[in-house]
Amino acid sequence: MSNGNGKKIDEGRRTTLKLLALAALLSTVDFAVFDKSEFKKMLRKVGLDEILGVADARQGLGDFERRALEKEKMLKSLCDQAAEQLCSEKGETSSECLLARKKCSKLVVKSTPAREGKRFAMALDVDKCIGCRRCEYACVMENNTVRDAGMDWIRIYEVDREAVEQLEGARDDYLVAPKPGKVYVPVACMHCEDPPCTMVCPVVATWKEKDGIVVIDYDKCIGCKYCVVACPYGARRFNLFKPRLNPLDLNPNMHILGNVPRPVHVVEKCTWCIQRTRDGGVPACVEACPVGARVFGDLKDPESPIRKVIEEYGVFVLKPEAGTNPRFFYFFGGARTPPKSEGDEK
Repeated sequence: MSNGNGKKIDEGRRTTLKLLALAALLSTVDFAVFDKSEFKKMLRKVGLDEILGVADARQGLGDFERRALEKEKMLKSLCDQAAEQLCSEKGETSSECLLARKKCSKLVVKSTPAREGKRFAMALDVDKCIGCRRCEYACVMENNTVRDAGMDWIRIYEVDREAVEQLEGARDDYLVAPKPGKVYVPVACMHCEDPPCTMVCPVVATWKEKDGIVVIDYDKCIGCKYCVVACPYGARRFNLFKPRLNPLDLNPNMHILGNVPRPVHVVEKCTWCIQRTRDGGVPACVEACPVGARVFGDLKDPESPIRKVIEEYGVFVLKPEAGTNPRFFYFFGGARTPPKSEGDEK
């Protein structure tokens, strides 16, 4: 090839072929006769400054912090470009323009680590849930999920009250709720104590943090879907689509291991709104529930709402036979909503 780029590519290919040839040679020739000096000529030493970036190395930034800053810079640039276009159309003094510029200024990608001494858990009152799906909608908006069918991190199942423990006949395509004689069971990532999804990942792109949140490193995920198969609860989603969200529609409060826009062909799932909970807040689904069916808190705190639910009502888990020890619990609070049958009081 005549251009400079082509020459560079050819040189790179030749170097790769040399390394492959050396590898083949090493498999057949005793290492003692291998010329190390020749091999070193094909290697280039790299230092910490280059690996992490000079500024990052000096500041002592870790990998997640560095990547969070990079993504924040990129997303802010995209947001500013979208805001600039909107403002040119609507006018600099328009409410749309002012809101867009404010949103872009607040955009942040955090790398907040797990808080020491915390162990998060969630519980849902099956007697209260009315199947309205508002938790599902709030999750989509909070976590910058593409609006395509099948990518929702929360699924709500309608089931006969008598069959709730086995979820026999459960369906998530109901159109009207609540119905007499039915209960509604939301299912998402259970943030298990012994998560099988993390055990099968060949590149260690998913793991359980100290605070109990099971996370995914979207930059490392190769989309093999082993974790999708391993999850007994069907809680993981494989992203078939390129991100199509307008930068101005993004939730500006993001976390590198949570709701940053995901690339195509990776697995994603609920993170208990890590961008909120690690700052002392609650997940969006808890906040959005109109009947207060969800409870979130710290298992290690005796005064936490989750501890009070466990002690007062007792809790259950789905598919205990899977041996995953979920930290998403279900309980029966006693206030029947919807009613057990026609004519019963709520």
